[in-house]
Amino acid sequence: MRKSNLSHLLSALVILLVFISKAIGGEIVDEFSSPQLNEELWVIQKAGDASFDIKDGKLTLSSPSPTDGIIIYYNVEVKDPSFVFEAKVDSSGIVNSGYVTTTKTMTPPEQSNTYNPLRLAQFRLKPDSWLVRDESIQDAANGNVKSGMHTYRIELGDDNLMFYFDDKEVAEVPKVAESRFFSVSPDPYLDDYSGEVIVEYIKVSAPWIIAVNSLGKLATQWGDVKTK
Repeated sequence: MRKSNLSHLLSALVILLVFISKAIGGEIVDEFSSPQLNEELWVIQKAGDASFDIKDGKLTLSSPSPTDGIIIYYNVEVKDPSFVFEAKVDSSGIVNSGYVTTTKTMTPPEQSNTYNPLRLAQFRLKPDSWLVRDESIQDAANGNVKSGMHTYRIELGDDNLMFYFDDKEVAEVPKVAESRFFSVSPDPYLDDYSGEVIVEYIKVSAPWIIAVNSLGKLATQWGDVKTK
């Protein structure tokens, strides 16, 4: 086979693989196996003496006092449906309320009277319970939590958002906002809440995410990340 034909064939194969990957969709799972936070994926916003630490494959977000606050954001504004955000979290260290949530903008922790208007549909977490709220911050569902790790998943549909606790659908609410950010926090406020959450992994998936191996055999905007 001539080199030019072989080159064209390889190029077509790469394009086909990219097309198939986009059509099927992929997922990225960060299991926090590195002591350094992957800044290609996450943004940490914090205030006061809040801090984060990665140890033994777990991310801990800590807000020791009410004047502190910390939030980890997925570093992409999401506009298209069929996006899934899932976090495996131990909420037993929360003092007041933490969140697996969607927000209008990516902001640092602020006082609650200015931050609340930015909040969209959410899981609100407490040490022994959870609460789903819709895009208008009205209660939609609630449940109890035993100590230990649990999964919280938010799926973005065409006209709604679906909420899953430990792989069981617990609520479906209408979608209002056209775009949003996804985040996890033990304390998104100042002068109000405190506590910590331990995160075992965060997973994102969507039709436009290309699943690649850690050696980057296909070019991707996600960088060198662990994927499944």
